[in-house]
Amino acid sequence: MDTKAKIIEKKEWKEIAERILQRERCTVLTLGYIDTGKTSFLKFLSETIKNNGKKVSIIDCDVGQSNIGPPGCMGLLNNNGESLWYFVGDVFPYDHAKIITGLLELLSKTDSPYVLVDTTGLILGKGRSLKKAKITVLKPDIIMAFQREDELEGILKDFSDYEIIRERVENIEFTSREKRREIRKKLWKKYLKNSKIKIFKGTKLRNTFLFSGKEIEKETIEKIIGNKVYWCEKIPEGYFIVADDYKMYEDMIILKKGFERGLIAGFIKNDICMGIGTVDGIDFERKEIYILTNFEKEFDFIEFGRIRINEDGEEIGRVYNLTY
Repeated sequence: MDTKAKIIEKKEWKEIAERILQRERCTVLTLGYIDTGKTSFLKFLSETIKNNGKKVSIIDCDVGQSNIGPPGCMGLLNNNGESLWYFVGDVFPYDHAKIITGLLELLSKTDSPYVLVDTTGLILGKGRSLKKAKITVLKPDIIMAFQREDELEGILKDFSDYEIIRERVENIEFTSREKRREIRKKLWKKYLKNSKIKIFKGTKLRNTFLFSGKEIEKETIEKIIGNKVYWCEKIPEGYFIVADDYKMYEDMIILKKGFERGLIAGFIKNDICMGIGTVDGIDFERKEIYILTNFEKEFDFIEFGRIRINEDGEEIGRVYNLTY
């Protein structure tokens, strides 16, 4: 876990750590709103476990403020120092299925009897269902609930048979949304440092409509939508189209030309993200994808994300209806 997560020692945290160390193995899940101490607690706990000569792995589910890997990825830091990423492609956990799949994938690759799982601060609305799903599939031995009042009780009430430790937090200084974006900007630049544009042709793509169907004549679609069409293919959902402008048509997914510029992409091998890049452009006639990246190793697939960034690492928007 990154050193930016401070090691804070509290008397009650020491007592909790001692209880955990009495077990041969233990999975701990943290819950709480942003800046409530989840990451600081896990930093303290992981150091305490290591100082007692035991192995510990950390899974970071916070795709927006990860301490392990780039934004847009979930991360695993194993006891042996190995760091693994699972590509989500967004800095908000909108895709619940992908988040849960990533959690299980990283969990299967831990090397330690003690597993600590950090989560995002999304706890209300759809955050409830996501946190409940995480608890259900992870089945943690201990749930650490960090709350100011009772904001987590809507989640916790369905898991009364679990061991839940409630931590009351006070005097919170929240990190602003602008500050978080600035932190991510620096991280994007860090992980994309020394990138060059590389051309990928005939590369397998995963979880995207693009190049997944049967190419059809563009002229037919142009007559229907009244716009120049650059790419069109028949897919089970109807038609996937790239055109001069976006319009709503039944059974048609239409993206505006240039949608891909700055789009985050992940290079995937054995379901693990080996590196990231940003799409610089797509030649639809040649089926070539131009990606700005520093990644040079072997991979199985390319996956597109939803978030777009510019050359300075600033987030400039999202692309919907490209991935599924």
